[in-house]
Amino acid sequence: MKSTNTLIHEHLLRVIQDIHHLGSLPSVQDFLDQPSPEMRDRLEKTLILTSNIYGRYDQIRLLDLKGAEIVRINQGNAAAYAVPETQLQQKFSRYYIQEGLKLQANQVYFSPLDLNIEGGEIERPIKPMMRAVELIHNSKGEPAGLLILNYKAGGMLNQYREQFPGGDRAMLLNDDGYWLLNHKTENEWGWMLDRPERSMQNSRPEVWQLIHQSRAGVLESDGALFSYTRIDAVNFYESTSHGSYSDDYGLITDIKAQTWYMLIETTKENWQAIAVYNSYGGKAALTALFFIVALCMFLVAKNRLERHNNQEMKRRQLEDFQDLYENAPIGYITLNAEGIITNVNAALLGYLGYARDELVGKCKLNDLVSPASADACHKLTNSLHNSGPEEQRIEMLGKNDTALHVVCNISSRWSDNNTLMIGRCSVQDINAQVMLEQSLTKLAHKDPLTGAANRYFFEELAAHEILRETRQSSELTALMLDIDHFKSVNDTYGHFSGDEVLKSLAANCMKMLRSSDILARFGGEEFVILLPDTSFADGLHKAEEIRKTLAETPVSIADGQTLQYTVSIGAAALSSLSEPTIEALLTKADEQLYKAKNSGRNRVCAEPQPWTDQKKRQPA
Repeated sequence: MKSTNTLIHEHLLRVIQDIHHLGSLPSVQDFLDQPSPEMRDRLEKTLILTSNIYGRYDQIRLLDLKGAEIVRINQGNAAAYAVPETQLQQKFSRYYIQEGLKLQANQVYFSPLDLNIEGGEIERPIKPMMRAVELIHNSKGEPAGLLILNYKAGGMLNQYREQFPGGDRAMLLNDDGYWLLNHKTENEWGWMLDRPERSMQNSRPEVWQLIHQSRAGVLESDGALFSYTRIDAVNFYESTSHGSYSDDYGLITDIKAQTWYMLIETTKENWQAIAVYNSYGGKAALTALFFIVALCMFLVAKNRLERHNNQEMKRRQLEDFQDLYENAPIGYITLNAEGIITNVNAALLGYLGYARDELVGKCKLNDLVSPASADACHKLTNSLHNSGPEEQRIEMLGKNDTALHVVCNISSRWSDNNTLMIGRCSVQDINAQVMLEQSLTKLAHKDPLTGAANRYFFEELAAHEILRETRQSSELTALMLDIDHFKSVNDTYGHFSGDEVLKSLAANCMKMLRSSDILARFGGEEFVILLPDTSFADGLHKAEEIRKTLAETPVSIADGQTLQYTVSIGAAALSSLSEPTIEALLTKADEQLYKAKNSGRNRVCAEPQPWTDQKKRQPA
């Protein structure tokens, strides 16, 4: 029962770790600070990607403090999808919303395990569900919304049932005595399916009274033997009197406790067999029989039998080990004292696309990794001669130079005279995890519409450039761009056409910029370009080149139409500032942009003279 208790705790601990991780994502924080359509689209993409990879959540929801759904991601049959805003629901009256609003920072509330309800009706087929709720705060530390994960508990319950594959009847009850699991499915979920009489309290009141009074025990009732234990479903570790739990993962949270009862009913036949075995007469008879048989075996064929048994045991152990090694779900590599590969399993060959004879006796581990992972691989192989194991993330290269991100754990076995005998290296594929990390990083750094850097990532890069330029006494120029009469573009041609203009501007600017230059979208139709190692004069030439190119480049919109647009640009140099900060530099460039707008648009302004195209003085 202890291992089953641990299984339940592992499932629920994973949910707590997931909700803390999702609540800290930049896309969630950014949406709470600025709930714009762009931020919503970015948040929905992040949550859809997370739902598809995890697969254990029926819904991922973000609600405001009045209980209204803001974003809801449903897990469909094929893939996760975002529910349209017109179909979002008001959930303020649900009990888990009221509990969630009482939470403090980093606290998690778990709802009782029950069946999912949609539109006031129990969903069919039934879905056992638990809801994890966390109160999310914005960047100012103020409560801003509720993050809710609808955890599909069916898999956990199925695993619980599989722990008892024999004739024993495994049951799970809640604190009210209703069955969450029963060997007869019609007895389950009685309080929700209008079958209130289907409970342990009604069917066996004497058993329920006893198990409800103690934490664990064994009892007999009507010829059946019951063993039971109480499960504090969310008490993962020893608790204080306040219910505060701390674990080795750094999780410190305050969780509303739930109590379940694990109950195993042994059949009468099994119980009788155990009873005979445990009786005094039975034990005596079996003991006497054992000694008689053992004596006969000893006298007749002791040496031959022992030899045969030992050989057979070693043979089976070797076969079992070889089967486990060869058919393990992760890759395994065996190395000799010189680091040469002496064996690999099927999973490793599948990862890399090699045949066994292409690796065994011919390669070392460092022959299979990319140059970027050479140092990490060196640490791994060096640990062969150390006493402790080593774990590293590395990038392995397949036969066709296909890259595979893996986690490698290496350990060694030594002889009695302190000589290295073999090294053992496990290889686990983490490509999906790395892709998720890269996708989340891209969403955190890029403007999703134009592909330019977002404001937060720009400020991080700009701070680095300011520090570098100050130390090296280099030159740095900033350009502030704004599309002229952009509102009239949206009003006349629609927002889709406006988006095409924004994407065209970003794409054309990127073609004219160096890899060291930084293009960022600050919001709406406003863009910023940072030009490292660029004098003020060269920066003005680049600004004029951008202005003219954009003015001469038509944008294709719907129905085969094209439209022209112009930009106004303000320029400023870091060397002209008394205080070399990014805020002062952007303020100066913004002032010049304001002058360009007020001077007729479609021009570059910078002190002391504005750049302008005399042939195109009319505003767009």
